[in-house]
Amino acid sequence: MTSDAGHRCRSCGCMLRRGHLGVLCDPCARAARSYGQCPVPDGFYDTPAMRNALASYDFGTVFRAVRLQAKLSQEELGFLIGLHQPRVSAVERGEHQLRDIAVVARIAAALGIPVALLGFHSSPAGSVNGEEVSWVDRRDFFGAVAAITLDAGVHPELERLETLLPVRSDPPPPRRIGAADVEAIQETTAAFRLSDYRHGGGLSRAAAVAQLGYVLKLQDARCSDQVRAQLLLATADLAMAAAWMTYDVEQNEAARRLWMIALDTARRADHPRSADLTVILLLDLAHQALHLGRPDEALRLVQLGAATATTRNYPVSASTRSYIAATLAWCHASLGDAEPCQRALGDAQQFYADADPATAPPWAAHVIPAEIAAQHGHSFYLLAKAAPSYAPIAVEHLRVAVESFGSAYARSRAVNLPGLAGSYFYVGEVDSAVAAGHEAVTEISTLSSKRAYARLQVLADAAAPFGHDSGVAELRQCIREALATAA
Repeated sequence: MTSDAGHRCRSCGCMLRRGHLGVLCDPCARAARSYGQCPVPDGFYDTPAMRNALASYDFGTVFRAVRLQAKLSQEELGFLIGLHQPRVSAVERGEHQLRDIAVVARIAAALGIPVALLGFHSSPAGSVNGEEVSWVDRRDFFGAVAAITLDAGVHPELERLETLLPVRSDPPPPRRIGAADVEAIQETTAAFRLSDYRHGGGLSRAAAVAQLGYVLKLQDARCSDQVRAQLLLATADLAMAAAWMTYDVEQNEAARRLWMIALDTARRADHPRSADLTVILLLDLAHQALHLGRPDEALRLVQLGAATATTRNYPVSASTRSYIAATLAWCHASLGDAEPCQRALGDAQQFYADADPATAPPWAAHVIPAEIAAQHGHSFYLLAKAAPSYAPIAVEHLRVAVESFGSAYARSRAVNLPGLAGSYFYVGEVDSAVAAGHEAVTEISTLSSKRAYARLQVLADAAAPFGHDSGVAELRQCIREALATAA
């Protein structure tokens, strides 16, 4: 009998448990089943040709028609239905027949195919739970993100998110705007971002969110098509900055809502840099997923970002391509997959060698040599938890990172110090670990960043096996006091 060991999810690539019968892991399957948006209009499947194709399970005809209608590539369609691009291609060429009921049901849900046309009975009315689920916990989150990114539909709740922003008493927005108004938004966003990098998100978050509420109203103003595209891009960038600052203070639900607003706004911007911003937004969501301990979700978001980077009309910058690879490495490191992690790190280094920092978009300006070193170091630090042989190279990269981040990136330096200290512990250099640990406590304590304190707790756990050392005991006490103060 053939063993099913090594069977992987066809959507995210994670290893499936022994005896798992489906082609998707449970999270991917739930996301596909819960995804309620379809990329085609009502009545699309009512034509005789579509009815005949569905009755005979001729999904090659269905896939081609859906892609033509929705202007989707095979890879983009694959993201929506949970199949890899080669399988979509094989189905369209008639080389592969889809007969598995679970797969067919998933495709029907994703593409809005009436189940009666496939020979199934309809679900009873009221069977779908209508209760609102948070954007952090909702099962269909990835499906909603994919739909927005691929322009295959907008989640029905997205329009309500803007109403959750704070109400301001500003005068009514101008009835007509020009390039100077967009430049003012860009300058404001740049100021918020500089504050975030230097001090953490807490100081300026409320102001950024309030400013976004006002800027969103400008979308009703009259302007040229060129200014409209610039306005939408600038608005999405501001929403992204507000989302990151909100995430930095660990208001994860609010942050995710802001990122969704940013994604939808970037989707509507017909601008040469809209694809680049969309990719960075997906990587931000992956960053949050990793922070929340959801590496499988993060991996799917990075894969969607990589697909977006290669399928849009406009190219993305080399800096952004480097960041895709670096975040992919982080995902693999979190999953304990050393070989793909190291391959991705090599890709990140190669892409960054082609980058020109002078032409990088503002949202990718933080992708500097210190950031690349930090991403390398953090990935090796995660691998070192299970395989200490990776600890020396983690120390090497993280030491370069913390020594290279200037005062403008004070938060980046601070959040990488716990990893450096932890790597020293794994190497066995206790004195160096204690010194770096105290630096971490001191510098994180100056930030307005609750997220940074989470890394102090991880450092305390790494130091625990060395608790008999008086210096380590003192460090752990300092960490406890810092965490208590921040609570």
